[in-house]
Amino acid sequence: MFKRLFLCTQHQRVLLRGRVFSSTRGSTVDETNFLLQSFRDISDRSELSSSRDKVGRIHPTREEQNKRDTRVSAANLTSNLCRVYLSLPNKSLSQWRKDDDAQQIDPKQQFMKVLLDEYATDTSEVSSTIKAMQSHSSYTDVSIIRLRDLCTPQYERTFQYILHSAPDDLGVAFIVKLRQDILDVIFCMKFAQKAEEKDENDKTKEAFATTLSSIQHLSKLQAAERCIQKILTSLFRPGVLNLQRITYEETPAAIIEQIALKEAVHPLQSLNDLRTRLGPGRRCFAFFHPALPHKPLVFVHVSLLQQIPKSMDNIQTGSERILQGIDTEDDATCATFYSITNTEPGLAGVDLGNHLIKSVVKQLQQELPKLDTFCTLSPIPNFSKWLKGKIAIQQSIHDAARIFTEEELRLLESVFSSRRPKSPLDSLLELLKTPKWHNDTQTATLLKPLILKLASYYLTIDTHHGRPLCPVAKFHIRNGAEMFRLNYLADTSLKGMMTSFGVMINYHYPLNEIESNHARYEMTGEVSVRDSAS
Repeated sequence: MFKRLFLCTQHQRVLLRGRVFSSTRGSTVDETNFLLQSFRDISDRSELSSSRDKVGRIHPTREEQNKRDTRVSAANLTSNLCRVYLSLPNKSLSQWRKDDDAQQIDPKQQFMKVLLDEYATDTSEVSSTIKAMQSHSSYTDVSIIRLRDLCTPQYERTFQYILHSAPDDLGVAFIVKLRQDILDVIFCMKFAQKAEEKDENDKTKEAFATTLSSIQHLSKLQAAERCIQKILTSLFRPGVLNLQRITYEETPAAIIEQIALKEAVHPLQSLNDLRTRLGPGRRCFAFFHPALPHKPLVFVHVSLLQQIPKSMDNIQTGSERILQGIDTEDDATCATFYSITNTEPGLAGVDLGNHLIKSVVKQLQQELPKLDTFCTLSPIPNFSKWLKGKIAIQQSIHDAARIFTEEELRLLESVFSSRRPKSPLDSLLELLKTPKWHNDTQTATLLKPLILKLASYYLTIDTHHGRPLCPVAKFHIRNGAEMFRLNYLADTSLKGMMTSFGVMINYHYPLNEIESNHARYEMTGEVSVRDSAS
């Protein structure tokens, strides 16, 4: 139904310096050489513009630099670099893992390798400078500034130079895409390390590990990723972002198409489903950056209701009542955020979702003064995966690790008595793998208290360093929300049943307590939980 949009596609051809590059194997070497040479030229210019000469590195003279400037301007040079990088094919994780000759000359990995080998912080120079300062007891402002300058990786200044020289859309898109690729490589390298530790005899994993470990720059990659995140956090700060309402009638079709394709929480079922989400009783808002005016960065779907919903059916019913004229939007007292999606993997960790929710709350309060309750109807991703792991542990080790009481085990034995000789826990797992198990009303009723108890345990008790395991819970709790209510069989779609057995949770944003909840969580890890969620 929808056609996917790409900034640059695999077959896009880019005309640069009289040479046409296309993303095919035959041009890989040309692309790699062009990327590396362009970045080196840009880095030299950024160093000259910052009046800093790195010890041991040869820079072009001013005369040579002027000759270069007459041949190609900074804007053209940086723009061409960005275009070539953005035109390279998107690599899936499986492609990052591929071990063949082509991988050895992959432009993206070669670019990253040079980035880290030649333009990272020179730790030896930093160390010698610190020793010199200590030996001479020289801690003047000048020496401290120099030390700080030495600690700043050269690629950071180069990235800033690119952002200032290239057209906004190209420079920003390049930085975002580069961080996405670096994050993918970091993930693969960590996976490779675990694969080596877990099964050294598995040839597939071993080949994968060998390929990626040849870079041997995981810590440097992580430092580069954090550097870029810092740059992006400054670029995408709240005061710069534009909040726009998405409507079926007024929003350009290309933007609506991206909203439809990128929806991550509740995938669209049809064109009518899209119209409903953008129609009466609903709202959709997105953040845009001035440099990327046609690219929604993060968007949220909102339902206007008169009470906190217990299921996705409640959200659908609320829209139908407004369409039928039974209720009006002006009567709504509860705004429910039921889906929030970050469209750019390269912006992961940049706090867009938090700012979006707070901006939407202000916008809705101005538009609909009766609104006094702001909440979510959120999924519990990884709940099913967590439960399967807990059951496996309970069946293999002593009682101390158990999450099922003896009474609950007897209940399961009675429910699954016809499935013997299988154990009740194996029978429970087998049942929950069937997405339609809830159609058996009697079984669903019997399992309700057990599944809700397990969901509460997952969200509030089984934590990591005192923080919830669930990423959605961490997001909302960190933003100042409280766990309000667990809802049984609230999402009976295939995805909802397979990821969380249909259980959803309401996070409530008490406007007068958001800041105190946030501060308490950040300082102590304390989570505000209502009785209906515990």
